Amino acid sequence: MNIADSCLIQSLIPHLPRYAEEEGDFYAVPRTALVDALCQTPQLDCAVAETAVALVETLLDTLAVLDTDYLQKGEWCWVSFPAQLLALSLLTAWGDPDSRFFAAHFWNTQGIADAKKNQQRDVLHAIETRRVEHHAQQAAQPVRTIYVAWSVIKLDGKILLYQREDTRKRFDTQAGDYGLVGGRLNQRDVAGAWQMPDLLAALQTANSPVMKAALPTTLQRELHEETGLEFGRHYQFKPWRRLRTYRQVQGSAPNHALTDYHFEVFNIELTLEGYLFLQRQVRQDERLVWFSPKDMLPGKSAGDLPYLHALLADFDNDSLAFESALSALPDSFGAGYLVDKPKYGLTLLVDAEKPVLAGVLGKEKTLDVVLTPRQTALLLGLAAHGRGFGFATVAENVAFLAYGWVDVRHHPVLQTELRQLAALLNGQDIFIENHQDTLFRLSVNPAMVYFDEALFSFSLRQVDLAGTEVKIPVTLARKSFITALGDVAGKSEIFSLKRTFAGRLWQIAQGTLSSELDFDAVPKAVKIEDAYEKTLHKDPQFSALGLRKLLRHEDGVIKFCGQFEVL
Repeated sequence: MNIADSCLIQSLIPHLPRYAEEEGDFYAVPRTALVDALCQTPQLDCAVAETAVALVETLLDTLAVLDTDYLQKGEWCWVSFPAQLLALSLLTAWGDPDSRFFAAHFWNTQGIADAKKNQQRDVLHAIETRRVEHHAQQAAQPVRTIYVAWSVIKLDGKILLYQREDTRKRFDTQAGDYGLVGGRLNQRDVAGAWQMPDLLAALQTANSPVMKAALPTTLQRELHEETGLEFGRHYQFKPWRRLRTYRQVQGSAPNHALTDYHFEVFNIELTLEGYLFLQRQVRQDERLVWFSPKDMLPGKSAGDLPYLHALLADFDNDSLAFESALSALPDSFGAGYLVDKPKYGLTLLVDAEKPVLAGVLGKEKTLDVVLTPRQTALLLGLAAHGRGFGFATVAENVAFLAYGWVDVRHHPVLQTELRQLAALLNGQDIFIENHQDTLFRLSVNPAMVYFDEALFSFSLRQVDLAGTEVKIPVTLARKSFITALGDVAGKSEIFSLKRTFAGRLWQIAQGTLSSELDFDAVPKAVKIEDAYEKTLHKDPQFSALGLRKLLRHEDGVIKFCGQFEVL
């Protein structure tokens, strides 16, 4: 403001209305009287005086310090004495060339401490919040526009969130610390040759097609900054959801105002290398945290709070629809086994002299290749890890990864052996994947991989079998065994079976029940097999042990698989 402008404001102040600090006395001043008073200022054109009074009136009305009933009559009157104080404070500062509400460098943002940024935010929040509250019946206009690219990285049903930069709780008491991986667009994400005024104007314009088109570039940059993932090498992406414009007084310090947010959410598809890389990143970076869709709802997480209000608002704050949509999204990386056929099975025998069986269940055939004992031990190790078996010991310089992958990059001998085994089995009913001669896995759906029945024992107590309880405990155990990748630990599970059913199984194990077509025995044997198929065989704990079946047909006789022990 120049000296002439300062003098104009100083000339206006003495003619303003007054309001008593006590007793509530006050008086009003006509707008015309204020203009006339300014016209008495030497060398001041009356048109300028009218403009100045109108400008000041608009400013004071915006601050809600003038009584609107009097304004409608063309008069200025303060709402209260504090309103008069605020008006005089503002106009006095405005009329004093040396006066400031803030220090000269208060609004600088480069190289300042967080405390000063928070001071800036506090001021902006107070002003913007009051402006928005005044528009309770009509939408306040935003003064800030932001374009945001978010990603959905989902593994094992959980979604990856990233701790936001501004971990200090915002003014919204429900705000959390975590959001989807991604962030806001900046001018460097926009392709093409732009003049700076045009670029910044477009960047701060609502619903700009150019800015929305640049969001895939923002996504790639933010994913690399927050997770280290590289587009192409580690992942691909496709659009999932473009959210409705989300409006809120928000923003990390000091960029805080009523803001229009334009979000686009992308679904991420990881490559094998990207999947393995991300696993390492999550282990090393505590800012990366997995949330279930339910935990992403406000107030559902027991610990760290997610901040996904804009996404929830796009579902009309319908928590069920929000959770269902996220749950329905496919995982960002799947097992993708090369052999995943209906009713297909692979049975591995611990005796190296015995063949590997593969094919449609019940019609398995011996592989057309002869494996050495070492190759059998390698195959057993891959199969056991793919099945999720626990290892009591692991070979040196071998790392077990998810989905059956084994990392042998630091074990040259195993690299060579596994590469040779993969080549040998090429064209067979089983397949070993080789990723850059460092990662290997048996690429068969683990649910269809079974192990030698000689490893398994079924046991119960004689006292339980002879007792009167309707149900008794039985144990199915798998022995430990040795592989080329380490020693597989034994495993046992306890099941509750009907005592009569357990007794029938014992009879089958002893060979006293036959499946031959005679009048009395057939019904008993068949009914026991049918009961087993509908109960124990379908139990997930039973399946996880790796035994294909507890009962099998052999030469017209139902036989028990494995060893049956009565203790």
